[in-house]
Amino acid sequence: LRLDAEVVRDSVLAVGGSLDFARSGPDIDYVEGEKVLRRSLYFRHAYEKQMRMLTLFDAASPNECYRRTISIVPQQALALANSPMVVAQSRKLAATLSADSAIADDSAFVTAGFETVLSRPPTADEVAACVEFLSAERGRLAQTGTLSSFDAGPAIDTPPAADPAQRARENLVQVLINHTDFVTRR
Repeated sequence: LRLDAEVVRDSVLAVGGSLDFARSGPDIDYVEGEKVLRRSLYFRHAYEKQMRMLTLFDAASPNECYRRTISIVPQQALALANSPMVVAQSRKLAATLSADSAIADDSAFVTAGFETVLSRPPTADEVAACVEFLSAERGRLAQTGTLSSFDAGPAIDTPPAADPAQRARENLVQVLINHTDFVTRR
């Protein structure tokens, strides 16, 4: 069963260590959805003014007595892959995990990433695939002459790491946030 839209958004902020748990206060305008770190329950609910990420993940419909539909559509994965908030939180979590002195190598990073993001240890096959991904991504990112820079979508407040190894780790954390286990409850 997939998590509710608000829980998905709050979980992204929580794993990045940025979720603001402050209680009460005014409601938040939907256009601030990618910027405000408050819990999703504080967003204003109106049919014509809903945060895009929440509507993609089937937020409660204010026109239908707050009934929720359940859908699985490609746009949900794209929202997690392209959201500036998700990218920023991925970068923050990767930096936090990399700063831990107990995480010395890629295998330890993969295990810490799985446990933090997915709340479970990785299988041996998952560790192998992720370590291979980190190695290949590090190699690609180190070849700065072959990379193309482009502007797409809104700006992201947290810049990518300059170090190719750390940038590869940021990308892996973003992939883990896009994993089915992150948005489902078992």
